[in-house]
Amino acid sequence: MLKNRTIPFGYCVVNGKYAINENEANAVKQIFENYINGKSLKTIAAEMITPYNSGKTVWNKNMVCRMLENRKYIGENGFPWIVTTEDFKQAARIKAERNTYRKPALQANLQELICSKTSEYIYEPTEEIQRLNNEINRLLDSENGDKNAVEELIIKCAQLKYSAIKEVVK
Repeated sequence: MLKNRTIPFGYCVVNGKYAINENEANAVKQIFENYINGKSLKTIAAEMITPYNSGKTVWNKNMVCRMLENRKYIGENGFPWIVTTEDFKQAARIKAERNTYRKPALQANLQELICSKTSEYIYEPTEEIQRLNNEINRLLDSENGDKNAVEELIIKCAQLKYSAIKEVVK
């Protein structure tokens, strides 16, 4: 049975204070660098050779993910920093982008509808649609924008855009 770590990977205790474990800290830096450069959590875990616990080199993507989210690596809570705040934020941005759920079936159906061989759809924005778009943007940019008014305008604009789509049969 593996022993749970009580000190985050990359650190050790010296004279009662948290200190950097150089070998592990280099692995932490490498994890952030690999993730920022496009490698997946699973790939990073598979490539890890620095032992995580008591000589065991077994890593998984959840361990890597937790490391990317651990603010101790940027010097919080009395820990010395291992990665820069910029790298930490960059990894968080990438993680958020990768975790954005997209409905592939819906996207494929929409693409099929748009690129149908029997029909073609044309969208021509009217002056009213352009006016509503401008009004929505103005309200969104204002400090005191009325949320309900913005929502109503967005719905009205969407309805107008939908009705402005014209089918052209080939």
